[in-house]
Amino acid sequence: MILSAPAQDAIRIRKYPNRRLYDTSRSTHLTHDEVLAIVRRGQRVQISDSRTETDITNEVLLQILIAREPAIVAALPTNTLLAIARSTPESTAAAAASLGEGSTGNSMLTARAR
Repeated sequence: MILSAPAQDAIRIRKYPNRRLYDTSRSTHLTHDEVLAIVRRGQRVQISDSRTETDITNEVLLQILIAREPAIVAALPTNTLLAIARSTPESTAAAAASLGEGSTGNSMLTARAR
């Protein structure tokens, strides 16, 4: 989850089976570019599956980055990606927490917006 504050401070987005993203606060559909722009403005988002209400924020943000920002993905060291692929969720969370970001950090996206 990308939240460092309570979920009510985040822009709530629902992802529907047809892959459409819906901003529940503004009652409008969003494109991937619009979600990326929201994040880059420093706003928090919480993306949930419309059927299960499961938090899928990280999954969707990764999909958006892969599709819209291949240069960011390409800049990640291969060894880092291999380490993530080989790790368990628990070890990845522990490593992220040791970096000061925990599972709530989004400094890479917001830093680029500055």
